[in-house]
Amino acid sequence: MDRRTFMMTGAWLSTAAGGAWPWLAHAAARHDTLAVIDSTLAGGPAFADYVAHMKLPVFETGDDIGVLWYTTLAPRLRQTPAQSPASLIGLIRASDYFVLKELATRVGHMGEHSYEQGAGPIAHVAFALTPRLVR
Repeated sequence: MDRRTFMMTGAWLSTAAGGAWPWLAHAAARHDTLAVIDSTLAGGPAFADYVAHMKLPVFETGDDIGVLWYTTLAPRLRQTPAQSPASLIGLIRASDYFVLKELATRVGHMGEHSYEQGAGPIAHVAFALTPRLVR
């Protein structure tokens, strides 16, 4: 990683965790939050350190976000009447986020907060999918 990438990643992560995006910090502070990370992105390792510090379960996107969804995330996000709904946060490629958001918002009443950065194949999204209160 070159110095510029390091500086941009450090500034990006500190603003995300430090309150520029309170929705991300709030979701990460919940006891029932899962994290999804693409460690190949410039900010991936720093985000992984952040969620490890928060002691959140972390899942790597791998080659197919749909497989991760159906085999791992969907079963963990299903709730029984006795459970509170879980949140999902992450830093992943924009294309993976598009698929994940569609799958997650169809399953339950999830609110979406996101911030996209970059363009083309390196575009990535920091996001929080959190339960919405049903009235």
